[in-house]
Amino acid sequence: MIPRTIDILGRRYKIRRKKMKDYGQVDDDLQIVWLKAGIKGDCACKTLLHEVIHAILFSSGSKFQMTAEQEESIVRALEHGMWQAGYRLAAEQG
Repeated sequence: MIPRTIDILGRRYKIRRKKMKDYGQVDDDLQIVWLKAGIKGDCACKTLLHEVIHAILFSSGSKFQMTAEQEESIVRALEHGMWQAGYRLAAEQG
C-alpha cells in the first residue's frame, strides 16, 4: 500500500498520482512525490522507493555533488539492491 505522505530527512513529502510518461518523479521544492496514474502493486512500491532515494540525495545535499546521470545510476543501484534485500517502505507513515 502506498502512503499519502512520507517523511524524508525531516521533510514531509506528499505522494500524489498523475498522468505522466515516467513512472515517478520527485519535486523537492514542493515536497511532492509523483507516481504515474495506474501503476499498482510492486511496480508502484518500487517506484516510490526509487523516488524516495532521489529525495534523500537532495535533502542530504549529495545530489549536488554529481551529474544527473551519476545520480540516476546510484539511485537505480540502491533501489534494486534494497528491493532484492527485502526492503519495503512502511505504509503507516501517512
